[in-house]
Amino acid sequence: MSSPVAFNLKLGAGQRLTMRSEAPGACPGLDAWVDLGGRRSVRLAAYATTCSTDGNGRIGNGRHGVYRSAADVPADRRATAITVQTALGAGIVFSQQYYECTNSCSNYTEPVAVIALDHPADPAFPTLIVISEKGTIDLDHMTALLREQLLA
Repeated sequence: MSSPVAFNLKLGAGQRLTMRSEAPGACPGLDAWVDLGGRRSVRLAAYATTCSTDGNGRIGNGRHGVYRSAADVPADRRATAITVQTALGAGIVFSQQYYECTNSCSNYTEPVAVIALDHPADPAFPTLIVISEKGTIDLDHMTALLREQLLA
């Protein structure tokens, strides 16, 4: 499987990258999982500029957001974002509230990075998303991962 986003990831001891099959219609066109060890992980995703962002205001029950660019991030989350320089381009990093409900509900704080790629391999995929689903790492760890492990 080829990726519409060119990147390298420096993995530490006990860490591994798993590429998942892309979803039909290229939404997302890249879907990967990074096991950081010790029940910590991040998801890497890239969404085509044609993907729907209809659920971005309702984060929960499997919906973590479709961010084709920083403009797709709701204003309240964008207002608290910090800018981080990565080897791939500048990104914004913010936290979002996420919930899962079945018989009862659980709430999580998820760090998310939306990176505008300086040199997209495919112009239909100008952004790389990094998200710690259910907040398995905190915002500081996310920022460190973006600066130290994400490579061009």
